[in-house]
Amino acid sequence: MNPMSEEKKIIHDLIKDVVQTDLCVSCGTCVAVCPVGVIELRNGVPELIGDCIECGLCYSNCPRTDFNINEMDNRVFNRKRSAEEEIVGIYSKVYKARTKVPEINERAQDGGVVSSILTSFISEDGDGVIIAGLDETKRWAPKPVIGKTNEDIISAAGTKYTSSSTLIGVKKAVKDQKLENIAVVGTPCQIRGLSKLTEGKFRNKKYSDAVKLKIGLFCMETFRYDDWIRYLENNNVNPEKVTKFEIKNGRFYAKKDDEVIHKTRLKNVKKLVRPCCHHCDDFTCEYSDISIGNVGSPEGWSTVIVRNEKGEKALKEAENADLIEIESFEDFDEGESLVHRLANMKKK
Repeated sequence: MNPMSEEKKIIHDLIKDVVQTDLCVSCGTCVAVCPVGVIELRNGVPELIGDCIECGLCYSNCPRTDFNINEMDNRVFNRKRSAEEEIVGIYSKVYKARTKVPEINERAQDGGVVSSILTSFISEDGDGVIIAGLDETKRWAPKPVIGKTNEDIISAAGTKYTSSSTLIGVKKAVKDQKLENIAVVGTPCQIRGLSKLTEGKFRNKKYSDAVKLKIGLFCMETFRYDDWIRYLENNNVNPEKVTKFEIKNGRFYAKKDDEVIHKTRLKNVKKLVRPCCHHCDDFTCEYSDISIGNVGSPEGWSTVIVRNEKGEKALKEAENADLIEIESFEDFDEGESLVHRLANMKKK
């Protein structure tokens, strides 16, 4: 579909086809790509705030409109995926890794590998990294942050179980601050939007040139913020007191330092999951340069799926800087790991 043709779809179609059908993931790609800046996210969904020029770029770049997996595989990785890669996406190598930096280890969710790679990226002349920080006015509400120092990166470490509009952070970095060398951390839906923006059929050259590294996070689902906070309060959990949330072994935990202040079976919080997550079939963030999650590795380690040369370079630079230690993930190619099982579950 040519966005300049008479058949192009525009913001009103995006709202009808994506927002009103509960497909919108609140990633902010539509905001980032709008050439005249007349789209904003309000309450997590796009709204038109000015005169639309009907270019169709918002619709064409949305990760929830036409997304052809075979076409994107070729655009991002220059090849088709093999039968062994059908479930987890194209990759070259898989490792187990963990940070060697005490300050990162104290704040990190699991192995601290994402924060360590970002620290390495900044030290290697990176201009900034787009990460999920926290809103100062709403406890545990994520917001995109442009990190430029180790302190910025460490302060944003740890998993947030509600969505951040990552592509708005990308827009601020590239268009507003004119940064030319950035890394972006995102969930599968966010990285799909970013991949359309940087490597899709209607890619934007400014973003393509500036985004040097895409770090993907394993993700099964995220929660609706208001419902999640209400759930915590109804279970006598003060969000202000929580220092860390975790999902492990089929259970959801809220912790205050080392103390577990709330624990429940994961099925009890499934009702909090955003409707858009029920339509996602990507667990391992298949279009990143390197994908990272805690599934499949021992306690305190992360599973690292390297997908291309950019991902391998980023991992090795962190290792060479003595920020992480890595081990080979044996037998991953056999396709029977927990990563494969969960990825297959999400595909179905």
